[in-house]
Amino acid sequence: MTSLTALPHPGLGLIKLDTLFPRLPGDLGLASSWGPHVLEAVVQGALPQLIVKQQLAFAHSAFAPLFAEAIQTLVQSGATAITTSCGFLVLWQQALQALSPVPVITSSLCLLPELLQKESSVGVLSIDAHSLTPMHWAGAGLDADQVRRLMVKGMPPDSHFCQSILGNQAHLDAAQAQQEVVAAAMSLVQASPLLKTLVLECTNLPPYQSAIEMATGLKVLSLRDNPVLDKAANE
Repeated sequence: MTSLTALPHPGLGLIKLDTLFPRLPGDLGLASSWGPHVLEAVVQGALPQLIVKQQLAFAHSAFAPLFAEAIQTLVQSGATAITTSCGFLVLWQQALQALSPVPVITSSLCLLPELLQKESSVGVLSIDAHSLTPMHWAGAGLDADQVRRLMVKGMPPDSHFCQSILGNQAHLDAAQAQQEVVAAAMSLVQASPLLKTLVLECTNLPPYQSAIEMATGLKVLSLRDNPVLDKAANE
């Protein structure tokens, strides 16, 4: 089942995982991080660890009926575009779009094909790089050559950030998490000094976007930078 918080104004549909951890200002699972016109649907039982680690095709997932219901409910409630609170749902990008008459953009990873037309290499900072599979990259619209041009860095599994988010804990130390996130971004830059752009896969990373930009000098993008989603949330 999904739970829905609806607004009388058409807007952005936000499919959210079933989470307990605190969402800081700028976290893209927060309606306020998008704009005034956001419809939220929570998929009960879709815990962060389960969604990040699962690699099943949409049709074979026990969560498929719940996500389908969330899309139907959001569209019926006036959503003019739909996004999600987890970048790993790019795995189901094509399947979820096929269910919706309005644009569905599951992940910031969908920004990568256009970026790679302009830049020889693009960085990706993920909450769990090891769980990103060829199926996830294909969902984002990338071919094998484009994937080879990505510089991907994951957050350390034992970091406070990962334990709080993937462990779905009720506490998150923002200062400690920021220190860990910036350190991971710096490590990526040191390994790939020619990078110009860094894409934040995880929707829980944008609260640290400014700190990453200041530390690395890179242009840092998130799901929030998709113009279709921004228009739906703010017009």
